[in-house]
Amino acid sequence: MATLLRLERVSKIYPPYIQALDRVDLEVEKGEFIFISGPSGAGKTTLLNLIFGLERPSSGRIYYAGREYGRLSRTELIRLRRKMGFVFQDFKLLPNKTVFENIYLGLEILGVSPSEAYQRVYPWLRRLGLAGKEKARVETLSGGEKQRVAIARAVVREPELILADEPTGNLDPQRTREILEILEELNAEGITVLVATHDESLYRGRHRRVLTLKGGRLVEEDV
Repeated sequence: MATLLRLERVSKIYPPYIQALDRVDLEVEKGEFIFISGPSGAGKTTLLNLIFGLERPSSGRIYYAGREYGRLSRTELIRLRRKMGFVFQDFKLLPNKTVFENIYLGLEILGVSPSEAYQRVYPWLRRLGLAGKEKARVETLSGGEKQRVAIARAVVREPELILADEPTGNLDPQRTREILEILEELNAEGITVLVATHDESLYRGRHRRVLTLKGGRLVEEDV
């Protein structure tokens, strides 16, 4: 398989001197499903933010499909980011907007026409069990429903890579299984998936690649 994402000796230091990541090396092939594990504060969110281009590394290089982030203009980086979908830990949904409006917003930013947006959004509403909820305001939804809206917003962009930051952190066991099944289905369709989690039960027995952040370093686990 071809390499989709590569990090070379990537470090991130926050002032005054907080080392979130320390010379991280990572290579991700197209179609992989990888868990990034570690306790809260280990640097998992920082790692995903760097991959998504929301932050820049203090040192080191990040490549996506062979293109180094440091050589890209802001406009080029935004274009590259459109190939990714991010499922944020705190959802980052607009509470006073409807389910449909939250999902549609990501397409509007991409310049997708309203007619095409409707054709893209509604199949995902059905697939993710949100049919009939399109006019509901996000503030009225349960945690599991909000997470599915966040996933729909990420995948409706038709990304090559999904970054999911603690996607099951606030869900009960049943909802956790549902979210993982959705992500595994997307991976089976060819989308590369990186899931950051502090919960070992998510990946035990799943025969997936697991990387653990320890002291800012990324260590491959044998699970």
